[in-house]
Amino acid sequence: MRKLLVGISILVMAAAGIVFYGANGATPEVAPAPAPCRDARQLPAGTSTQTIRSGDHTRSYLLHVPATYDGTTRAPVVVMFHGLGGDPQTVLDATGMADRADADGTILVVPLGRGEPARWTFRKPASDPSSDLAFVHDLVGQVQRTACTDPDRLFAAGFSNGSALTLALACDGTTRFAAYAAVSGPYYEPRCDDAPPASIIYFHGTADTTVPFGGADTVIGRLPPVNTTMSQWATRGRCPASGAFTTADDSIHHFAWRSCKGGTDVDIYAVVGGVHGWPGGGPMSPGRASRTQDSPVDATALLWSFFERHPASRSAAGGQ
Repeated sequence: MRKLLVGISILVMAAAGIVFYGANGATPEVAPAPAPCRDARQLPAGTSTQTIRSGDHTRSYLLHVPATYDGTTRAPVVVMFHGLGGDPQTVLDATGMADRADADGTILVVPLGRGEPARWTFRKPASDPSSDLAFVHDLVGQVQRTACTDPDRLFAAGFSNGSALTLALACDGTTRFAAYAAVSGPYYEPRCDDAPPASIIYFHGTADTTVPFGGADTVIGRLPPVNTTMSQWATRGRCPASGAFTTADDSIHHFAWRSCKGGTDVDIYAVVGGVHGWPGGGPMSPGRASRTQDSPVDATALLWSFFERHPASRSAAGGQ
């Protein structure tokens, strides 16, 4: 496994220049407040189950609305995707995202995959009605019609199978998210080469045996090596420089590509010895006892900070 990490280091240092960043990256930029919604779109605070008709199926999702939502002030939206066999409530419980959303006035949208076990179809383009990329496009449209949302602060996050879907959304571009956070599910295919640059933060444990860091055939198909995948995203973003930050105890390898096309950034956190899970969170599979996963990294805190620094006004990913 150390050989893989050395391989990433060589890849990073081969770039045009080396810049070292702290764990939180650049200082967040404050985006101007968007104009309020002309018509109040009232929603009850808390978590509720909603449904949507997409293609030939009725789908469900959890909608979490913070108490500060007033129906006229445009709220950020984070759409989160569970892993294979997961469910929306487990995602909320394991990641602590609801607490973050409540503190920052953000709406969370957490859909349920299809099938048994529940999964995401991410290899088909959004033009295919059976693709979950098409479903996500419909889902975001419904949320934006019924809630007062900020089109420049629409974000996607996912774990494992949901991570692959998140990166597939960045490839497809039909639904324009401002930035993407992916955990333990690398994805890149040739069709991604033609997509706009995207701001991406990615986490993966080097001891993951479910989705190996070095790539493997998995229950959701072949997934590529993490270092190959993320260097492809950086190349697609035309990133001119790269950087690395390693903790003193060598438990985290943080690689950051900065000043990419359109103001986008690409970050990787390789958790040395980390397994298949949400760094700093609880179990991502339903039915397991709630516990904190030992990790030198808090994925939720880092991705939240990353999202705050990457509204669509700074990103080529755009917004609706």
